[in-house]
Amino acid sequence: MHIIDPIMQVHRHIPTYPLSDFIQHIVYVSGSLSMPYIKELPEGGINLVIELNENTLNTVYPEINTACKKEVKNAWISGMQKQAILYKNNPHSTIISIRFTVGGFFSLTKIPISALDNVGIEAEAVFGSSFMRLYEKLLNATTMAERFSLIENYFLQYSVEENMGYHIVRFINQHIDKPIDWLIQKSGYSQKHVIHLLKTYTGFSPKYLQRIHRLQQVITEIQKNKTHIDWFSIIHRYGYFDQAHLIKDFAHFSGLKPMEYLRSQLALDENELVPEMILQFPNDHPDAR
Repeated sequence: MHIIDPIMQVHRHIPTYPLSDFIQHIVYVSGSLSMPYIKELPEGGINLVIELNENTLNTVYPEINTACKKEVKNAWISGMQKQAILYKNNPHSTIISIRFTVGGFFSLTKIPISALDNVGIEAEAVFGSSFMRLYEKLLNATTMAERFSLIENYFLQYSVEENMGYHIVRFINQHIDKPIDWLIQKSGYSQKHVIHLLKTYTGFSPKYLQRIHRLQQVITEIQKNKTHIDWFSIIHRYGYFDQAHLIKDFAHFSGLKPMEYLRSQLALDENELVPEMILQFPNDHPDAR
């Protein structure tokens, strides 16, 4: 557990096997810093968010740099998350975030990814009434350990046996930095079938998954070397044509230029606790647009 200050705590839980093949981690966040916005970066997997303060509304901006916003409560799914999602930071919020592995959500639940195309879909609409029974149990639980156990037991109701399709998707994701032709050849299937599998399990093409993976590599590089970043090395190591290409691709996914992201990392050590989230100092206010 990490205690940031008297009003905020973050706790990350890794599910036990076999659920760990499908769920990357479960994160509990209680309290809030005085940051106006939190940005959730894409990782290729689905994110399920549960609000433990039953009457608390959360504001989400589904698209980067738009005035469009949506009010969500209780529990919702981020969607396929082609780009970053912006949340208004709510000081009254206590959440549990369940991050599925790439392809893990569909493989575990068999719920079509195409049903998750929008941001902020109510969890009950996706999972049915059984999820609301889980939600009531989570509200009544008294410890984090009990809540994590309830979540694991809920998803263990699904079949946790890997199928061949997910095996191929996992192989491709584990080697996503390799050329696409190499990935298809090693899979043993045709290009058409591999693309179909990835679209079915993740909602993304191989090329788009590669771009998301490359973004995560750059983010990791920035986090590890915040005070002495070699941008020239990053550009060439991760296959960008030039600085403009890096800036454009980074901004496409995050809504920030790499230097803006670096400044957010330098400004708050707490940004290291949950790598896919940014506690952001915005340049402007979405509500004012």
